[in-house]
Amino acid sequence: MALAFGCGLTSGEVAAVRSGHLRRLHSGAVVVTVPGTQRLIVCRAAWEDVLVHAADQPGDRFVFRRRRAARHAKNLFSSWTARHTPTGGLPALSVRRLRSSWIVELLSARIDLGVVAAAAGMSTSALACYQHFVPALDEQTAVALLCGRAR
Repeated sequence: MALAFGCGLTSGEVAAVRSGHLRRLHSGAVVVTVPGTQRLIVCRAAWEDVLVHAADQPGDRFVFRRRRAARHAKNLFSSWTARHTPTGGLPALSVRRLRSSWIVELLSARIDLGVVAAAAGMSTSALACYQHFVPALDEQTAVALLCGRAR
């Protein structure tokens, strides 16, 4: 969950991340280097401790399902989610839905579209399909932003 909802990684990226790909900056932020990508991936603060714990484990193992040997195992995610079903009528975990939630959270925080798009490895126009999930601003905040007084 930390890699998908905390960092916005795709299922292939989640599968590829090893503990050696995690780095904690002096500021406390956790940066994830995903093999084959050049984008800046920074974990959301709420998930940093989970990834720091994974980075502190001995050896350079996969972060998701640490004991596996192959990068892409058959049914890597579906077998895990089948054994870890949420209670209370919640939907099954899905890397795609977790990543979408990460994008909506960033957009709701009014983080610059270009920054969100770059972190997600998408174009700014591709983010439009998530916009209807972003809550509208209240009038006071909208006025402050439009007239240039908001910080």
